Amino acid sequence: MKKKLFPILIIAAILLAACGNTEEPSQAPEPAATALVEEEEIVDPANEEPASEEVFFTTADEPCKPFSLIDQSLVTPFPGLPPVTEDDWVVGPDDAVVTFLEYSEMQCPYCAQLEPSLIAVQERYPDDVRLVFRHRPFPESFHDKSILAAQALEAAGKQGKFNELKNYLFDRRAKYAENPEHAELPDDAFWGSIAKDDFDAWLEKHVVELGIETIQFFDDMYSKEIVDKVQAAADSANSLGINGTPKLFINGYEWPESQRGLEIFSIFVHLIKNQEKEYDACPPTVTQDKNYSATISTTKGDITVDLFVDNAQYAVSSFVFLAQEGWYDGLPFIATNEFALTGDPSDTGYGGPGYAYLDELNADYSSDNTGKLVTFNLGPGINGSTFFFSKTGIESLQGRTIFGEVTEGMDVVNALELRENMFDPVIDRILTVTIHEN
Repeated sequence: MKKKLFPILIIAAILLAACGNTEEPSQAPEPAATALVEEEEIVDPANEEPASEEVFFTTADEPCKPFSLIDQSLVTPFPGLPPVTEDDWVVGPDDAVVTFLEYSEMQCPYCAQLEPSLIAVQERYPDDVRLVFRHRPFPESFHDKSILAAQALEAAGKQGKFNELKNYLFDRRAKYAENPEHAELPDDAFWGSIAKDDFDAWLEKHVVELGIETIQFFDDMYSKEIVDKVQAAADSANSLGINGTPKLFINGYEWPESQRGLEIFSIFVHLIKNQEKEYDACPPTVTQDKNYSATISTTKGDITVDLFVDNAQYAVSSFVFLAQEGWYDGLPFIATNEFALTGDPSDTGYGGPGYAYLDELNADYSSDNTGKLVTFNLGPGINGSTFFFSKTGIESLQGRTIFGEVTEGMDVVNALELRENMFDPVIDRILTVTIHEN
């Protein structure tokens, strides 16, 4: 299935496979399909199916109903997942809006790839994100130092150095020539390929770099308390059916995407935070016996628009309701040479007001496309608060809901500073939206 999207909103994330305790551990995992970007066509090979009739989320019979993209992604909590306790290794506040919980182990190459992204998203949102690390040790026959490495982390934790050693072991698991820091290090600075019997000696040589006292470290590493704790972690993972690493959860739900990386993690953080702003019901429908217009005040000046209540009653109703609620006040623009998009408090392009309304395809699509007010839909019948102003560079608005037109201030639209996505600094914003009716 092919779908036209604004390519500027498509975030390329790192695609990771997974380690697993299988009968053939040396066999490379089959790569998952990843999106190919070809100009404006986003083609997902996994979704290439025979043409079928599109399913509309809203219809004339049910023109508006509750909708949240996060609720569509995070549907059922993972059964039996133990709650976070003081026995877990946690970075971030207890009241964080988003908790990333990972089952991981130190010999897993994909875990080593994932960890920097998790650390980075917590550092980007220190008040909103909590990281929880849980061991998923494998038998010696699969990863020979998996259990020992888990015990080493626990021993380091006794000295307040759990995360320091975790990050160090991930970094020193294998030598990568493309990493300039690795290129300067001798081969014996890396532990992944050494024999199990040599692991203690390697640790003794290197943990001192982290300020770890070695005698206490090894006493703890082989203590009954830590040996039992690591075995209990393995038993718990087995009982949950977690047979591969990394296994990632977000707020108690299994991570729903095949992609993992700082960008897509950040998008989920923004969308989850946005949920507290969402409404639990659709807005009232405005009557079609009045004329509506709006003044959209921005950091670059005012834009005046006429609203097409006759052609797009539900889009206008939503816009009027949200404007009067102050929803749009302070929201940033994402702007290109083709459009200037706004209306989403999450700043991702995928957030919304907690409801969706139907497509209203009643416009004259043969007219000039410049200066139109257009909904940005997330799929058939999924329109919300996000909208854009079309510029002269846009090719077609066919199949989109046009609910208004700029009557004054197109120079302001064109003056909005270009900003490609949520990761660029915010330059221009909506200040206020004032609705006029007569």
